[in-house]
Amino acid sequence: MTTRCSKNSQLWASLYLPDLLLDDINSDTALAIIERCNNRQQIRSCNQPALQSGVHPSMALNSAYALLPNLSVIEYDEQHESTLLNRIGEWAMQFSSIVSVHPPNHILIEIGGSETLFEGFATLVALIEAQLQKLGFSGQLGIAPTPLAANLLARANIRLGITDRQRLKTVISQLPVNLLELPATTIEGLSRSGMHQIGSVINVSPASLTRRFGCPCVDYLDRLMGRHPDPRTPLRLSEVFEREFNLTLEVQDVSALQFATQRMIGELVAFLIAQDKGINTFEFSLKHEKHSDTLLQLRFLQATSQARHLHRVLTERLSQTELVAPVCGLRLFADTFSDIDRDAADFFVKSRQQQKSLGEIIDKLCSRLGKDALYTLATVDDHRPEKAWKKSFINIPDESMDEWPSRPLWLLKQPVQLQPGRSITVESDAERIETGWWENTDVRRDYFLISDHNGTRYWAFKNRSDNNTLFIHGIFA
Repeated sequence: MTTRCSKNSQLWASLYLPDLLLDDINSDTALAIIERCNNRQQIRSCNQPALQSGVHPSMALNSAYALLPNLSVIEYDEQHESTLLNRIGEWAMQFSSIVSVHPPNHILIEIGGSETLFEGFATLVALIEAQLQKLGFSGQLGIAPTPLAANLLARANIRLGITDRQRLKTVISQLPVNLLELPATTIEGLSRSGMHQIGSVINVSPASLTRRFGCPCVDYLDRLMGRHPDPRTPLRLSEVFEREFNLTLEVQDVSALQFATQRMIGELVAFLIAQDKGINTFEFSLKHEKHSDTLLQLRFLQATSQARHLHRVLTERLSQTELVAPVCGLRLFADTFSDIDRDAADFFVKSRQQQKSLGEIIDKLCSRLGKDALYTLATVDDHRPEKAWKKSFINIPDESMDEWPSRPLWLLKQPVQLQPGRSITVESDAERIETGWWENTDVRRDYFLISDHNGTRYWAFKNRSDNNTLFIHGIFA
């Protein structure tokens, strides 16, 4: 797909998502969404296994059961469909800052300003389609200079990047009128008038269409062709990220949650990319029918927005989790986001695989071994060497230690008296430490850096009460 538009014009990509509710369930068995119409229940939409058995939209539910007795059905939920549409709209904000929903099943993405960022529209379109498929939703994409025209091309499944309005008129003129977003009575009236293709409609004078079909029909056609403006209300990201996934059947094995967790992490990563942020922690809950939720608190050493890393750590934690009851749903919640450090790619060898960061390695170890299995040393506000450290969760230091006095990596549990007559060299002035009187462990010492004839460096002290005896307290090398 090759398209190009001027810097001052908008170009819209429309995602047509006709099977939102079916894709959300992701069932491998025959499944149909049903609705009530004229006092009867009928099929609104159905998945591929049901279609292959002869079930089709608008079929009466009794007739569908006659063909397929084991057909699973779910009532159409308009509110849930709207929620899904908004969720995918937020997901699409990773590709553009201007995204708008067009109920019941269109997402509009303004991509005119994204060409340079994604190195061309062909790359952008391929990325949108690939990421949508990875998320578990099926859709069709159309690109046009007006939102309604992009919707029309998406419904017709015409994958052409059209930026010129004259070319747009040529392409859509051959399409049937039932693809127009007009009331069913208007579509029927147009067909009865002999206008079966869109070209025959847009060539009729506005006055004639207004007399026969009213102003809304003409207004729609004017916005479709770009003769009138068609402003759109852009989506705004919420301040927190929260997603829930209800399972159709209870699950007793965490390995069966891969599809759901991958989708939830995918939406989280899109949310982070849209905000240009990373995440250090989030909550993941396993919901049970007759038991309190199992709560997992995931922490990351460095703020990250990498889907692969987030999903791997979550999967590791889930594999270590013993289910107290079958799982009927999932919940992911995050409300704290951070700036992320970005590694510059190799300028000369673009294909060279970047080395994993220390944070990713530690996160993986913690997820497998437990967060208490790995720790580091942290300083304590105490001048006594034996009291000045503690075990702490691994974290990246925020402040430089360059101005601190030299300290040995190896501190002896008990100081050892230096053997009399041993040849040493004192390499530093005395560092006096006097503290601890309130704990009956009062220390009054003068510390020195010393070395022996082998080049081994020590940290040693003399008690002020006994200035002749030297004790080794730590070893540098």
